[in-house]
Amino acid sequence: MYHLPGAAAGLLPGLACLCIALAACGGSGDGSPSGRTPVPAPRVSLSPTELDLWSPAARLRAGVPVLVHRGVTPGAFARQMALLDHAGYDTVTLEDLVSLVRGRAVALPPRPVLLTFDGGRLDSWTRTDAVLRQHGFGAVLFVDVGRIEEDDPAYLTWEELARLQVSGHWDVQLESGTGNRLIRYGPAPDDVGPFYAYRGSEEVLGGWRERVFSDVTYGEEQLAFHVPGHRPLAFAPPHGNYGQAGTNDRRIPRLLLARLELDFALVFARDRDVFASRGAENPLGRIEVARGTSETELHARLTEGGAP
Repeated sequence: MYHLPGAAAGLLPGLACLCIALAACGGSGDGSPSGRTPVPAPRVSLSPTELDLWSPAARLRAGVPVLVHRGVTPGAFARQMALLDHAGYDTVTLEDLVSLVRGRAVALPPRPVLLTFDGGRLDSWTRTDAVLRQHGFGAVLFVDVGRIEEDDPAYLTWEELARLQVSGHWDVQLESGTGNRLIRYGPAPDDVGPFYAYRGSEEVLGGWRERVFSDVTYGEEQLAFHVPGHRPLAFAPPHGNYGQAGTNDRRIPRLLLARLELDFALVFARDRDVFASRGAENPLGRIEVARGTSETELHARLTEGGAP
């Protein structure tokens, strides 16, 4: 038997106390820092009224709805997922959606839905992962590569993103290289706009093209290097804007969309609720589910009679 030296053995009681104290402060047993592990799925109780509203008998709008969640809380997200599950929804993969849009044969569930999150914030994973697993759901995470590279503690790390990708529950895709920010395009205080959608105040179109296209390429290269198994299938520009929702050069939307379609089968915007369908053209729409979105509103947008 191996024996510790006397001095080291004398340290054991103190180390044991330290370990107990760290565990009480929320340290995790898998080596992850405190606060960087998924929280347990909250318990959800659905009322008879909610169960009736979200009945599987409800008539759905045609196509596959794509939801983008923003500012979710664990309780609200757990309720939304419980209602989707009760209504008979099953998540599909990006590969499935690509096949549908391109007119290839694909076996979709009776009530398909794609769940997405933007940015790559840590809480996009910690607040949702246990709930998704509880219902057998998967999700897509569009990441801000610049924040990951800066080691922003509010965002996932490359190691965490790699684990998500290989888990089979998450698909890591690109939101931006370093372009998730605003740039100045004029002298007025409010003359600022999304990095991808606007030319700078002293920038010609060729300069905009070089800046934006190289940023997309940079983001793609970082994901390919750091996330094993990553395949570039979809792109969701910051603010859902590739120029169609605001720009200072009307040529930008057409040029940027054409560039994105060279490498990505799907491009998502936020300014439309159009569901993905066979033969649909980019950009595809997404339904934004924000902190203030009610379950009733979400139900209306998913079913016939909802907002177009």
